[in-house]
Amino acid sequence: RYYASSTHFQGPGSPIFLIMGGESAIEPSVGLYYPFVVHYLARDFGAYVLQPEHRFYGESQPLGSDFEFSPENMNITTTLMTTEQAMWDAVRLVRFIQTELGCELDKTRNPKEYCPVITVGGSYPGFLSAMMRVRHPDVVDMAYSASAPMKFYSQNINQTDYYDHITRVADKAYAGCSDAVRRNLVYSLGNMVREVKTIDAFQEMLSMLGICKNTVPAYIQGRGDDIEMMRTIFNQELNMVVAYTFANYNMAFYPPGNTTSLYQACSLFLNQDLEPYQRLYHFLVGVEKSKSYTNFIDQQQCFNMTSQLPFGKNATISSGDWSGVGSQRNGQMWDFQTCNLLVEQIGFGKKSMFPERPWTMEWLQEHCQLRFGVTPDPYKLVHEWEFDDLERVGATRILFTNGLNDGWSVGGIKHNISETLLVLNFDNGAHHSDLSAIGPSDRDTVDIRNGFVQITSILKGWLDSLSQRRHPTQPIQSSLTSTT
Repeated sequence: RYYASSTHFQGPGSPIFLIMGGESAIEPSVGLYYPFVVHYLARDFGAYVLQPEHRFYGESQPLGSDFEFSPENMNITTTLMTTEQAMWDAVRLVRFIQTELGCELDKTRNPKEYCPVITVGGSYPGFLSAMMRVRHPDVVDMAYSASAPMKFYSQNINQTDYYDHITRVADKAYAGCSDAVRRNLVYSLGNMVREVKTIDAFQEMLSMLGICKNTVPAYIQGRGDDIEMMRTIFNQELNMVVAYTFANYNMAFYPPGNTTSLYQACSLFLNQDLEPYQRLYHFLVGVEKSKSYTNFIDQQQCFNMTSQLPFGKNATISSGDWSGVGSQRNGQMWDFQTCNLLVEQIGFGKKSMFPERPWTMEWLQEHCQLRFGVTPDPYKLVHEWEFDDLERVGATRILFTNGLNDGWSVGGIKHNISETLLVLNFDNGAHHSDLSAIGPSDRDTVDIRNGFVQITSILKGWLDSLSQRRHPTQPIQSSLTSTT
């Protein structure tokens, strides 16, 4: 499945923005991502916009929707569900579209009719965007990669960095947030769990925490005869829900302020009118209901713990990606990808606001074998593609952007590498805030507003360097202005 827009396309010789699909289905209600690209850059550059859905997500099912990602099918899944295969899908699609649009495919034969390809993506698609330029430079002319977790996938990151940074940003959002969360999880919840000695006491605790009846996953409860094991796994998994929910709120912390979910979550944990268990209750209800805590204090709801599980056999809340894999089919596919080649070392250290829990390769291997029959291979991609040293492999014309409030920024490329491997960092930005669902607007902070202008200028300069492949009568003029 793919989406496309020719609204601003000026014909052969004009560029094509190739927006990389990532770890989720792209439903028709969502359509084309990134208003900054679709409504501004495409208009300024007279460009076509193309966006493929990543294989095995949504309707893009090479083997049909009934195919099982089970240990028995490991030889098939590890061959077909890879980043490389997803990139080849994009290559084939953009070549097909270039032909349909009447674009010249040979850059040297008729350069004025050649349509330069600019890949775009945020987060994992940001990594895809950069890799498309590295791996397919004959097809992709330049890349715009926002919040790309490059150093996570090159394994050049400390496992505690991610949640340590989320902790710092939480305190930046609301002073004292991290201490309040830590006290609630380590002491209040920890003590509640330790006091559970019977199944009846366990059920009473669930009720106090607002967890819906009969929704604790079966793997947590086991056979019900090992109370200590049950409460240990329950405590770990509930802490994981709280942690990755804060991670989601961190990614959305833009523009910074008291209307964000991160601020509201922090204010809840600092609410002195509530008992500690009540704070967790209302936090979990917010996760279940609407990702927001506005007016939730007076509502009677409950948290369906099973709703956090991805599809598939042996699914667990703690999965391949400890920032959260998501639920249902999308969660299953991302769990598989982070079990196979996209290994992310994310754990909880002493400085984070969440209970200490080290990430280990042994844990991941056991999880991935039981779930999919795969053995994680964290170094395969970086050894084959050498993206840990982009200059050495001859990469050019890649623009990286980072929101410095974003937890993923700890694994981003944050300094210029060469004259054509450039970086823009935004102090007020969160997770690919420059590619937000709104696009340039009055709500944007000054650094992001200036970033829109800089991004446009950089891409324009690179297109100008390919000017012999463009119509000389179609100058590019930005519709955006800088703000000081």
